[in-house]
Amino acid sequence: MNTAGSHCHAAADRARKAEKILAILQDYLGTDLHAHACLDVGCSLGIISAALSPHFKSMVGVDVDRPAVYQAVETSARRGAETSLSHYALGSGHSLPFADASFDVVICAQVYEHVTDQPALAREVERVLRTGGVCFFSGPNRLAVIEEHYWLPFLSWLPRPLASAYMRLFKRGQAYDAYPLFYGQIRRLWRNFEIHDYTWRMLRQPQRFGVGERVEKYPWLSAIPDGVLRGLAPFYPNYNWIMVKR
Repeated sequence: MNTAGSHCHAAADRARKAEKILAILQDYLGTDLHAHACLDVGCSLGIISAALSPHFKSMVGVDVDRPAVYQAVETSARRGAETSLSHYALGSGHSLPFADASFDVVICAQVYEHVTDQPALAREVERVLRTGGVCFFSGPNRLAVIEEHYWLPFLSWLPRPLASAYMRLFKRGQAYDAYPLFYGQIRRLWRNFEIHDYTWRMLRQPQRFGVGERVEKYPWLSAIPDGVLRGLAPFYPNYNWIMVKR
């Protein structure tokens, strides 16, 4: 795939993620989100932030990647203030540049596995949320058969030196730089939050939550009883949670 095609694919993928995030937040909080201030942690180029911003009172995207943040700012400026409520800041998930209780909603989508100090990320998300505020969280399970950053089977199962050697063998890079956790570890990471697992609900209502195209590839899922499906949570490849600050 050429560079332009790759960028278009990435943009389309993030637009689909924005649709999913919005559907889950509206299901939990109600369809009108305009009273809420939202923070998108790890916003990258700001595609998800920009897509969601019309639904919130305010939207701030933050990322440690300086070129990505600058591009997000430039894109927002071209779109015009009248059509974009998004603002962007440079900062790390380890130390978010915002005051305590600044936001009603935090989005932490596919971020935790890229952070070396994951407990610091969890503490910062909790700190910037008001009491009763919610965080949309998504992230991979280390037990996922296909590692979706580099698309190599069982990559995340391996010890880091072997994972890096595996990547070099298949010319996917020099070192494995993701840090996914097992299900129990992810639950402990966010133990200060009340967790509502939307993953299994998405499998049951894929059209409602914007994942119809993906789930339709696995029609056998509909034959699994609800109780069994929920019991398989430790083996889901990826999680989608609403987490409420206690």
